[in-house]
Amino acid sequence: MAEIQIARIDYRLIHGQVVTKWMKAYPAKRIVIVDSELAQDDFMADIYMMAAPAGTKVDVVETERARSFLDSISGSVFLLFKNVESCYEAFFNGVAFPRLVVGGIPTDAGKVLVYSSIYMSASEYDKLEQISRAGIEVILQSTPDDSCAELSKIKEKL
Repeated sequence: MAEIQIARIDYRLIHGQVVTKWMKAYPAKRIVIVDSELAQDDFMADIYMMAAPAGTKVDVVETERARSFLDSISGSVFLLFKNVESCYEAFFNGVAFPRLVVGGIPTDAGKVLVYSSIYMSASEYDKLEQISRAGIEVILQSTPDDSCAELSKIKEKL
């Protein structure tokens, strides 16, 4: 069974901050990206695999298969989700993680700036709140060096 070091929502997935900062703060031998759309796109999945730090294995799995995949592997894992929906779906299908760090949610119709370049809709907040009520610490944080906000602190912005 995988040892999930951290779960993070970031639409950019594997990028400079993940490689240079997050992987140092939460060292893992493997990055698992949970995203059904990306799992069907071999070309883009290969690009993310090439962007990972040397020696770090990368897997891209469909949201529905995430729990069984994580149960079948061992070692330390950095779990990445492209969006709140994928995280919510995986969590309520049995994917367990100790902490969820929300960062890298882009602006779109119906979303407002809630914290340091993180945009969110009311429905996304509700999904994260359900995860939080299940006993998971949910924070908003762009980089490990930045200050963070608890999920409950941003509710009034929605």
